[in-house]
Amino acid sequence: MKRAETWWAGLAMAILSPALWGQEPPVKICLGEGNEWAPFTYWERKDGVPDTSRLTGSATTLVLDALQQSGLSHQIRYLPWARVQQELADYRQNGLCELTWDASYKPERAEFAFYSVPLYYTHLGFFYLKRRYPEPPDLQTVNRSRVCGVIGYNYTPYGLAQEPRRVKQLQQALDMLERDRCDFLPSEIEPLVAGISLGIYRSESGLLNLALPSRKGFYLLVSKGSPRGHQLVNILNQSLVAFQEGGHTDEVMRRFLPPME
Repeated sequence: MKRAETWWAGLAMAILSPALWGQEPPVKICLGEGNEWAPFTYWERKDGVPDTSRLTGSATTLVLDALQQSGLSHQIRYLPWARVQQELADYRQNGLCELTWDASYKPERAEFAFYSVPLYYTHLGFFYLKRRYPEPPDLQTVNRSRVCGVIGYNYTPYGLAQEPRRVKQLQQALDMLERDRCDFLPSEIEPLVAGISLGIYRSESGLLNLALPSRKGFYLLVSKGSPRGHQLVNILNQSLVAFQEGGHTDEVMRRFLPPME
């Protein structure tokens, strides 16, 4: 009963938000094109074929539910991830990208964007091929081996001893593993497992991971260049916290989470 009361209290708080009493313009959402992030943000599939007109995933569901609950309409455009971040920083001048999500914390991003409460957490690991390491490796092995990664990804939480060799796309990094051009790929476990299960990524069989004890938070970002930026992130935070306390977040996460070994 207490959880239900908290849920309705959060809902009432969002309903009474100022955004609902005025004709607010649509929230201008920008997302990274070409980089699906299952099970959090990705295209719906029909017979295994992506429908690029229908976005789905647990993070997408939570954000769009929060916008709807707050009485805010939205527009979505897709740009390269680096451009999305630049347009968030330049929103005051260009008015293109007001909000995005699936962003980890970086101090330089906090200079131009408000961070929401955490949308979700991922677990971190180093992926490798069983044929390359029949016996489970340890972190010392990782740090003296060849590590590959993706341009623009934040690898600080992995505690790497050396900078990974970076490529443009995650699939290219998986291909490097298969061709024995690198030994380990640091990645959030859930997105890679889900992506392979959906056919977003391809890998030979025997892809395993060395899981780390740490986890990594991902957030919604609202441009500080938006005149309503502070108000907008506060309104959405109210809805997201109400979702967490009312059980909606757990239900959405369970719906999209892939089976984990």
